[in-house]
Amino acid sequence: MDPIIESTQFQTALDATVPALLFQLQDDNPQTARVAAAQQLLLPSTPQAICDEIGLNSWAAIKLYEDGWLSFSPETALHIDESQEAELRFIGALVLTGCDRAMLARLLADLPKPYAYDLKRLYYDWMAHRWRALPDPRAHPEAAFTDWLEVLVRAGDAGSLGGIAELARDALTRLTSQSSQPELAAHTWSASTSS
Repeated sequence: MDPIIESTQFQTALDATVPALLFQLQDDNPQTARVAAAQQLLLPSTPQAICDEIGLNSWAAIKLYEDGWLSFSPETALHIDESQEAELRFIGALVLTGCDRAMLARLLADLPKPYAYDLKRLYYDWMAHRWRALPDPRAHPEAAFTDWLEVLVRAGDAGSLGGIAELARDALTRLTSQSSQPELAAHTWSASTSS
């Protein structure tokens, strides 16, 4: 089969199963996942402690610095700040998953140094060949809710949809009763002052 057709069919299938929020991000810039070294930590970590925690050999961390992947020397740094810790975790995770120098060069070509990125806030988009920030559902709550409703519709989950409708009706009832209470209180107050 033609690889272009396979790729198109895969993307169409992917679009049908993955919520639209992932494909309609205005703020998917990986720079939003960068960790800034705004302040020193109260209990700063050591490079060795981070290497031990993530399972990275200390020699490999030193080699990463020598090869220019890390902005600080894990061998001479006694304590590291938040940004350096994120950098060691980010690059270390890529190495631990099997990335060699060539793959690191390919994956990190478009990211500016230092590579101090929060692993929980970005992902590599293999189709677009670039890093993207993960969507924050709190930043787009209506879009996330709409996507969730679409997933429930496609799944035919009438029970969950009915429950959501009932919760929405209850919320609207509470909201309307709250908004009419100040008017009632004002009316009661004015009636008591006029008598």
